[in-house]
Amino acid sequence: MTYQINIGGEVFSCGENVDLLKAAKSQQVKIPYGCANGGCGMCKVKIKEGEYKIGLCSKGALSDEERQQGYVLACKTYPLSHLIGELVEY
Repeated sequence: MTYQINIGGEVFSCGENVDLLKAAKSQQVKIPYGCANGGCGMCKVKIKEGEYKIGLCSKGALSDEERQQGYVLACKTYPLSHLIGELVEY
């Protein structure tokens, strides 16, 4: 299944077994990132609508409290539906 992902007004498609960062990069959508492995937190996104699953990532990069508030790391997030989100500005 392929889903439409809208992050900060940039729309791209993403399969359910592909992380958001990889899908965005393959379609020339820019999401800031550093390690692309769940350790740095640079690719943090706030999901406003939709269902997703999150892979393993550092609690220093994404705390339990942030997870409960809808924050994810694009490099470790896989869509289960269409998603709408926004980039976290640093």
